Amino acid sequence: MDRRQFLTASTAAAFAAATTLATPAFAWPSACITKLPYSPQKRMAWTVDDGASTRALGNYIHLLETHPNLRMTFFVLSGASSWKTYAKHLTALAATGQVQLGNHTHHHYDLTRLSSAQIHRELRDCQHFIEDNFNTSPGPYFRPPYGYIDQRVINAAKEIGYTKPTLWLGSTGAGSVKSSATDWELCQKWMTNGRIVIDHANSQVTVNNFSKILTLLQSRGLKTVTLNDAFHTGT
Repeated sequence: MDRRQFLTASTAAAFAAATTLATPAFAWPSACITKLPYSPQKRMAWTVDDGASTRALGNYIHLLETHPNLRMTFFVLSGASSWKTYAKHLTALAATGQVQLGNHTHHHYDLTRLSSAQIHRELRDCQHFIEDNFNTSPGPYFRPPYGYIDQRVINAAKEIGYTKPTLWLGSTGAGSVKSSATDWELCQKWMTNGRIVIDHANSQVTVNNFSKILTLLQSRGLKTVTLNDAFHTGT
C-alpha cells in the first residue's frame, strides 16, 4: 500500500498533524525503529503523538492514572498548548516510568525540507520544553512528523543526541479517520505482539474505544511497554 497522508485540523498554534495507515511495505531507512525487539513476553508499544486536543490528552492521562499497569510513550509536539495543562500529571507519570516522553519537534514541520540547523532547532526547542515542564529528557527517541525521514535527517538528529528515530508498524488511524468504528477496526488489526502502534491525542476517536482496547489487550495477553522498557534505555 502506498503512503497516504491526512492532515488534521490545527489548534490555535496553527500546526498541522498527520498520520499514516501503516503497513510493513513502508521503505523507511534501516536505522529507524519500527517494531519491538523479540521478547518471550507478548507486548506492544502504544505510542501517542501530537496532543492537539486538550480534552483528548486529558482522557489518555486519566486512563493511565486509573490503570497503573498500562504504559505509553507520548511523542510531545511542544507547539501544542495542551501539554502544559497536564504538566503536573505528566511529571508524576514520567517519574514512575509509566509514561515516557519522546520528541515530536516543536512545529510539526516536514524535517526533510529543513536545513540541519533548522532540524536541530526543532528538536532542541521540544527537548527544552519537555525538560523544563516535565523534569525528564526525551532523548534519544524522536518521531519525525508525518513519518518523513531520510538519511540526512537521521544524521542531523544524531549530531545532537537523537540516535533512535522511531516510526511505527501499525496505526489506530486517529490522526486521519473520523469514525471511532474505523479506529476500532484498525486497533484490532494492528494491536498485536511486537508492534509499535501510532495513535494521536487529537480527537476522541480512540478515546471512545478505550474500554474495548483494554479488553482486547487482555484477551491477547498483551502487555504494554514504553520504548525505554523495550530497548532498555532511560533510568
